[in-house]
Amino acid sequence: MNEARVGLGIDFHRFGPRGPLVLGGVHIPHDGGLLGHSDADVLVHAVCDALLGAAALGDLGLLFPDTDERYRGVSSLSLLADVVGRLAEGGWSVANVDASVVAAFPRLAPHFPAMRHALAPLLGVAEDRVGLKATTSEGMGALGRGEGIGAWAVALIRTAERGPGR
Repeated sequence: MNEARVGLGIDFHRFGPRGPLVLGGVHIPHDGGLLGHSDADVLVHAVCDALLGAAALGDLGLLFPDTDERYRGVSSLSLLADVVGRLAEGGWSVANVDASVVAAFPRLAPHFPAMRHALAPLLGVAEDRVGLKATTSEGMGALGRGEGIGAWAVALIRTAERGPGR
């Protein structure tokens, strides 16, 4: 029997005074980056958590704790590759992901093709199976004031015939 599961991931990071801004594995020109233990790529973090949630494997904080120096400054794309590997070990593959980024600035839509290009091979899907959108919060709250960036992602994973207990 084929099985499919859906997961939801959410992440937020504040802006810092320096460092690169990395979203979807792509360096975005901006005055400052996001603060975090890794490269603080909120988009990839949300995708990872969506995948992990769909497979009931926990979350990024559990698997890659910010108390572990091995992950300081690490590329979130390497975390995504690890997550997809864990899914594969459990017999799962990614069907598609869809994500929304909420940010007052910078403008993100021009960077979506590069983000899809970075994410799709790691997810094991075609670029047209990576949905990306951006919006603002219309000036409301911390995201609306430009204090940080948030991302929400949904992932669909699937498996082929599976044995008992699955």
